[in-house]
Amino acid sequence: MPLNRTFQYNNCMGFWDTVKRDFQAIFRLDPAARSTVEVLLTYPGFHAIFIYRVAHVLWDLKVPVVPRLLQHIARFFTGIEIHPAAKIGTGIFIDHGMGVVIGETAEIGDCCLLYQGVTLGGTGKEKGKRHPTLGNQVVVGAGAKILGPVRIGNYVKIGANSVVLIEAPDYSIIVGVPGRIIKKKIVRLEDEGLVELLDHVKLLDPVDERINELRDQIDRLTERIEKIEGRGGRMKIFNTLTGSKEDFVPLTPGKIGMYACGVTVYDYCHIGHARSAIVFDIMSRYFRYKGFDMRFVKNFTDIDDKIIRRANEEGVSWDAVAKKYIAEYYADMDALGVARADIEPKATEHILEMIAVVRGLIEKGFAYEVQEGENRSVYFSVDKFSGYGKLSKKELDDLLSGARVNVDERKKSPADFALWKASKEGEPWWESPWGKGRPGWHIECTAMVIKHLGESIDIHGGGADLIFPHHENEIAQSEAYTGKPFARYWVHNGFITIDKEKMSKSLGNFFTIRDILARYDAEVIRLFLLSSHYRSPIEFSHEQLRDAESSLDRFYSTVSRIDDFIAKGSDGSVKNSAQGCALESMLAEFKDRFEEGMDDDFNTALALGLIFELVREINRCLDLRPSGTDTVKLIARAKEVLKNTGNVLNLFSRTPHTWNVDLLKVKKIPLSENDIEEKIRERKAARDSKDWSKADAVRKQLEDSGVILEDKKDGTDWKIKIF
Repeated sequence: MPLNRTFQYNNCMGFWDTVKRDFQAIFRLDPAARSTVEVLLTYPGFHAIFIYRVAHVLWDLKVPVVPRLLQHIARFFTGIEIHPAAKIGTGIFIDHGMGVVIGETAEIGDCCLLYQGVTLGGTGKEKGKRHPTLGNQVVVGAGAKILGPVRIGNYVKIGANSVVLIEAPDYSIIVGVPGRIIKKKIVRLEDEGLVELLDHVKLLDPVDERINELRDQIDRLTERIEKIEGRGGRMKIFNTLTGSKEDFVPLTPGKIGMYACGVTVYDYCHIGHARSAIVFDIMSRYFRYKGFDMRFVKNFTDIDDKIIRRANEEGVSWDAVAKKYIAEYYADMDALGVARADIEPKATEHILEMIAVVRGLIEKGFAYEVQEGENRSVYFSVDKFSGYGKLSKKELDDLLSGARVNVDERKKSPADFALWKASKEGEPWWESPWGKGRPGWHIECTAMVIKHLGESIDIHGGGADLIFPHHENEIAQSEAYTGKPFARYWVHNGFITIDKEKMSKSLGNFFTIRDILARYDAEVIRLFLLSSHYRSPIEFSHEQLRDAESSLDRFYSTVSRIDDFIAKGSDGSVKNSAQGCALESMLAEFKDRFEEGMDDDFNTALALGLIFELVREINRCLDLRPSGTDTVKLIARAKEVLKNTGNVLNLFSRTPHTWNVDLLKVKKIPLSENDIEEKIRERKAARDSKDWSKADAVRKQLEDSGVILEDKKDGTDWKIKIF
């Protein structure tokens, strides 16, 4: 539809209908909007748009002076300046709008979202078109500037602080100074229903980010106050369904059923898969640490278009591909310290259960059959399920209006998704009431959850890329089938990004786990992934991995110091106590602080921060060169605390010696452990004979190879140089 369809109110709708759509846009786009009165009184963006609407009508009527006067009144009271000649479609929302400027010849389509500091500015002083044109449903991030008579297509996202001087096609994403197009986002309608492709950049408003940080801080302070008052101690978990952090209350006291979507086994796993696996591994471990009776299920998708395609490429059967990459998955996860889930079902082991669910959905009127040759496919009728979109917060009408269609026209709605696919030539198939065929992607999780955990479960999770459409479709089919809530809490881990783009196989910008394990110790990868909160995006880089490696080395070096100190023992006298360090008080409250962090939505970043804070204090204490029985006991107690908390995260479980032996292999140093010990003996002999130059030469030779010698009273140790 053309942009100007909404600019002339007389042609399509009255003035008040337009204002009403602007008002409704606030509740559609701002989850913080709570009441009509609140919006009318406290939303300057709405005030500015309303005054603009009045001024624009007067401008079209060629009323002198008053339209520009209204423009300046709006700027004075709201901080937002909109020229009355600008043409703005309906349903616009200006969020945190201070500093927004919209020029005279600017044009804006329907349902656009502008954040604070946005400028739609002109170039040059000549008359005529000199300001930008925005299509429908454009999102412009805070501080962005779009300059000149450029056209920005429909469904475009423009990153915060970008400066856009070029035209942007529909569905694209623009970031940077000057703005560059990094991706085209497409919602396509296929047999699987709505499929969102290449949505790899989430444009966060900096104000929203800061508000979220403050909310988290307030939540932590509130929890501490409640704990002091005897009302706290309950775990909190962020629920994607509600968009908020909630008290964790399992369906059955003391018991937890958790399901995490696993991998589609057609290739080697990348670091993004590692993050999701480690996140849910940590959740499972911590729930068990807290004493819950845990049942954790994580599936394998072992039949899929990608698997069939890979089988054809390699000239093997589809099940051989699945078997191969399941084995590779286990090899990677074992290295990363990811424990097996209690149950790890495969999709192809649950065909009968899937058929039963599909049959039930047909009987209940939520699904229908489509003839395809001798067999039939079955589709879920999305418009029959009233709650569709409640997880992803997507409006079906918006998705349909912005989608490209590539779908069987025999479907009742292009948004309907496949529950069962009729067999195609050369594909695997199973017998069903609809002839030969195989399951759609989404139905497998519903069938496996119901079989292994029940119709309603405590936690369902996976990567953020699964929120839509996979988890949205799971909710629709499951709740339509059972009539019950599918999961109480929906949990999703953030992306790993490279140059701010989501890492994915479709982009070709991914690193396999086996590639990274060839350069870094597995514990380095685990620490790197746990050093950020699981919902936050992680920017992948070798620098970040080297930082994690240095942190681990510092930890094991501290353990080595502890072991040396304890090994020296004490003669029973007090001598020099550990006065001057806060170790004892830190240990007294450490367990409570660790659990407080983990109870707060599994905040491993905070928990690790506490661990390394304790490591620093241990080193500070040892630097004071204390002695005496009480000090030895205190240091031994500190080591035990480190061990116990490390066990919860499945980190720090090796000895310092084992850490260095493993580094020797990872860094491919051309020396064996025996070679190093032989060099140490050679150097000792040189020192005993006072051949200092030879002793120094041996040390230098080892150091050049990446091995550092540390002389101690009872001998010489070695460690690997971190570089």
